[in-house]
Amino acid sequence: TNIMFLECAELEPIGTNAYFVANQELKQAFVVDAPLGAFAWAEALSDSLECEIVGLLLTHGHWDHILDAHLFSEKGIKLMGHEADKVLFEKPEVMATFSIPGINFNGFSVDHWLKENEALNVAGIEMKVLEVPGHCPGSLLFYLEQESLAFVGDAIFCRGIGRCDLPGGNFETLKNSILKNIYSLPDETTLYSGHGPKTTVLAEKKDNPFVRI
Repeated sequence: TNIMFLECAELEPIGTNAYFVANQELKQAFVVDAPLGAFAWAEALSDSLECEIVGLLLTHGHWDHILDAHLFSEKGIKLMGHEADKVLFEKPEVMATFSIPGINFNGFSVDHWLKENEALNVAGIEMKVLEVPGHCPGSLLFYLEQESLAFVGDAIFCRGIGRCDLPGGNFETLKNSILKNIYSLPDETTLYSGHGPKTTVLAEKKDNPFVRI
């Protein structure tokens, strides 16, 4: 819809995408994922658009997606994620061995645990929550049918998939998630990933070397 404003930032320390989605009619916004620097970036955008940030949606609990989440939490913004990643959210230091040296981890509490097929309305924007485990146990995607787009985290990338060699990762699980909950979306759906450029369902069905139809 023309009331929706969407901005992406590729943030520190390893090029992780954060997304800012605003409903300019309601003057409300939400953020998808919180890499380092996401809070200041989102706050500056919300100031310039005169929007209030009402939610932070977490696609999964890996450290590079949640480094700034505690700052959103401290501001009273509602945090949403999947309970399978509860330990990663609350005690992110358990990921220190596969992060990069010198990172400060700050745990936080999730306010709302999301479930498969849940219908969400955040900032007046409707979306459906789908579970896409395999990269991480709590991996989620957020499908905005009216806008013909989905935020897919690290489940799938432009011609790639999320790595499956981290704790809780499994290739067969991820492959099934992609077939069931990503390739089943309409072909024209734009996919916004946790790393790299956007793509579409059709492009991945045709050319993704890891999960073929």
